[in-house]
Amino acid sequence: MIGESPWWHYVVTALFAGVPALVGAGLIVAAVRHWSKLRTLTASGRQTTARVVDNQLESWSDGQTRFRPVVTFQTDSGQEVTTALADLDGFRSHIIGTEVPVIYDPQKPSEATPAQKGGGRLVTTVVVGMLFLVFAICAYPAITAVLDAFGDFGDFGSSVDSVDVSDPDFDFDFGDLETP
Repeated sequence: MIGESPWWHYVVTALFAGVPALVGAGLIVAAVRHWSKLRTLTASGRQTTARVVDNQLESWSDGQTRFRPVVTFQTDSGQEVTTALADLDGFRSHIIGTEVPVIYDPQKPSEATPAQKGGGRLVTTVVVGMLFLVFAICAYPAITAVLDAFGDFGDFGSSVDSVDVSDPDFDFDFGDLETP
């Protein structure tokens, strides 16, 4: 029976506790890495004013469309850079010609971010990651208790585990069976 296999407990535990734990940890790690990148860029980057020249559209399968502003700015060395600002994407189109203060990396000017402090998405990502981790931590003992309580899934009310038909004392009455 499937319940007799020791791997079954591992599969159920991994599915209901391990996967949420990995998703939660992944979200937290991604948010911390993005925050670290933004912090480094803010500390060593250059600030300038960019102008919105276009919108990148991203269509989702549920019919929603997200708009990401494409901006142009000039670096301190005079290089003109055009890039999309991923941190400003939203459900509304950005007005062309609007000026946006940005911070860019002098080594990689195309890696720019809005100069305004907006950490709402990072906080939301960390909170969702924490919820996944808390769920996984709380689910683990519950899953273990349920699996231990049910034990062998194949032993519901049956006191006979198997029948040995090679036993000489085994008797089966074929009289009730119809023959074609």
